[in-house]
Amino acid sequence: MILALYAFRFLCLTIVSIIGIWLFGFCIFALTLPNSPNNITQSTDAIVVLTGGKGRVELGFSLFNAGLGKRLFISGVYPGVKAETLASKQNVPIHLTHRLSEAELEYTAQNTAENAIETAKWADAHSIKSIRLVTGDYHVQRSLIEFKKLLPDVSVIVHPVHAQGRNLLKSTPLLWNEYVKLTFVWMKYRLTCLS
Repeated sequence: MILALYAFRFLCLTIVSIIGIWLFGFCIFALTLPNSPNNITQSTDAIVVLTGGKGRVELGFSLFNAGLGKRLFISGVYPGVKAETLASKQNVPIHLTHRLSEAELEYTAQNTAENAIETAKWADAHSIKSIRLVTGDYHVQRSLIEFKKLLPDVSVIVHPVHAQGRNLLKSTPLLWNEYVKLTFVWMKYRLTCLS
């Protein structure tokens, strides 16, 4: 009976500790979102934009026009949407749209894992060795795991889009949702590495 009680207490403490560590991890994740790229000057073979958030497409075109990538690949575009419509819907300033016809749009991907799959196929077909990855600051870590898994030989420079004036309290549901996804993707990745 005493042994069973100790075992139960140990189990409870273990569960509480795991939950505590996970919650602490969320705080670290939320408070340390990247707000600037780790390299602002290096040109890459391609700029890869993951759709799904404000400012990503605009930043992609801005970087492309600035010569920071030889090609522009936009993954996760709604089927049938042309570059002109995408630029308009994403409020891309007119001075950034003179190279619209050069953008390569990908219509298949519906999530981050599929973005990585489609980008890997495209990169392989075009002998891409380096990319500048444009996505939301909260989405950077999970994107990197997915991309490095499928593009191990491709150099990736992350270029996060930071939401100006973000209210941390109002953003908590978005950040929590991303943190949960990140946790599961990280665990899956670690288990894959161990097997």
